[in-house]
Amino acid sequence: KDSGWTCAWLANRLPGDAVQQWRVWLKGLAAGSKVLLVVDYVETRQEVLLQQLEAALHVMSERANDASMRVHVLCLAREGAWWDRLKDSPECSTLMKNWLSGTGNWGHAPLPPWASEDRPSAFQDAL
Repeated sequence: KDSGWTCAWLANRLPGDAVQQWRVWLKGLAAGSKVLLVVDYVETRQEVLLQQLEAALHVMSERANDASMRVHVLCLAREGAWWDRLKDSPECSTLMKNWLSGTGNWGHAPLPPWASEDRPSAFQDAL
């Protein structure tokens, strides 16, 4: 938050209108806003991830005059193959398949083991 980012943590249990709430929240943000969406156990939540990403893409396209708005997604997984299956998921729309195929900003290398006292600095480096 000190660097101007707003962090949103995707809850384990979501209401039925979670995607709509996400859209409304994003639309209400000020110009130039920076959002970090954290999705834990993403390998078990691919449908939710795709819905949230697609909603963010729609909002950002509606706010085309606000090119400075940024949405980053931090996906935390305990298993690596989920990423390779994401585009093949039946929940993945054509829009999302095209976007996922065209982006070069996806990094998904596993983290090396580290001591617990090194974790805060690794987290800050990732931001």
